[in-house]
Amino acid sequence: MTLAEMVACVDARVRPLLVRLLPARWVVAFYSWARQVALHWLVASTPASMLAPPPSVGRVLWGLRFRAPLFNAAGMFKTGEGYELAYRQGAGAYLAGTTTALPRMGNIRRGIALPFVPYPHSAAASNWLGLPNPGHRAVAARIATFPRYEDFPIGVSVALDPGMDTTEALERLLEGLWLYRDAGVDFFELNESCPNTGDDTAGFDALAERLRVITERFVRPSGAPVLIKVGADANPAMIAELVALAGSLGFGGITIGNTSTDYQRHRLGLASPDRRVFDYFVRTFGGGISGEPLRADVLERVVVARTAAASLPSEFHIVATGGIASSQHLADVLAAGATLAQWYTGYFERFARDGHELYRTVLTPLVKPDPLPRGYGG
Repeated sequence: MTLAEMVACVDARVRPLLVRLLPARWVVAFYSWARQVALHWLVASTPASMLAPPPSVGRVLWGLRFRAPLFNAAGMFKTGEGYELAYRQGAGAYLAGTTTALPRMGNIRRGIALPFVPYPHSAAASNWLGLPNPGHRAVAARIATFPRYEDFPIGVSVALDPGMDTTEALERLLEGLWLYRDAGVDFFELNESCPNTGDDTAGFDALAERLRVITERFVRPSGAPVLIKVGADANPAMIAELVALAGSLGFGGITIGNTSTDYQRHRLGLASPDRRVFDYFVRTFGGGISGEPLRADVLERVVVARTAAASLPSEFHIVATGGIASSQHLADVLAAGATLAQWYTGYFERFARDGHELYRTVLTPLVKPDPLPRGYGG
């Protein structure tokens, strides 16, 4: 057992007591710090063996073969770390970011940097990170040094710089896209879903105009698949309209789900021992909630997107993220119309139980009729 596995296992046992008994501010301060330390240990951790997914769960999208339909969501590996870890654990792909043109330190309030807290009785969490990252150029330079593995595409999530003039922000975004393309990135995710930067989006018309510019200056000349990421709170009617627009412009798909700011509704779905800390976090930081509470919303929006995409003339795929922590959750979003799925909160929930075997645990039940193909995990 590696250090990261041991710490995750112990934390899973004590976390419910800490959240129930300690003052809410102490819980948030501790887990905001512990999350960063745990990520460092995780990336430095090496699985004992290379856990290759069974070939039958692979799929081909946009001419790229993904060896499995599940991989990490944006925000897990913001600096381009964790590539070898994801490959050896058995992820279907690797996604870096979300990055911006200018480096960002992230949010700090009341002496707590990058606020984060888990809700262990509810399989959920809240964060108010604020897109901390070292910038497009630094992460692209790191990705350019990666070894390449068969059937393991590299993706990156990018966003406009919050607070920057819109025209300049778009220019810098386009510059970043080309830097990543030159570094060997295979697919892209345009993050329009982050609720934690303080920026007020200008609405659908402004988004549509940005997408037209990105189509002309990157999507068409590069030929690379670009997905548009929207949040779990996105209006279903807007999702249908966006799918139609994005498909007509040549975008490769849509990613549905991030964190949610529908605090009152999700509070009712949290277990009562978690509500005290949740109330403190929302009152102090705001932020977004992730994990199990988002699962039904994401499923509903995947169905809407699937219906809207049915009439598109070009290849267009749906990626689901939010509330996925088991084989059944993954099977549900794939049956609803998603082609790929991402996890974050669910990844850490599963890692605490299964350690580096987490992808094998989730993917094996999807294999039919043989639940464990010869050589899997070797």
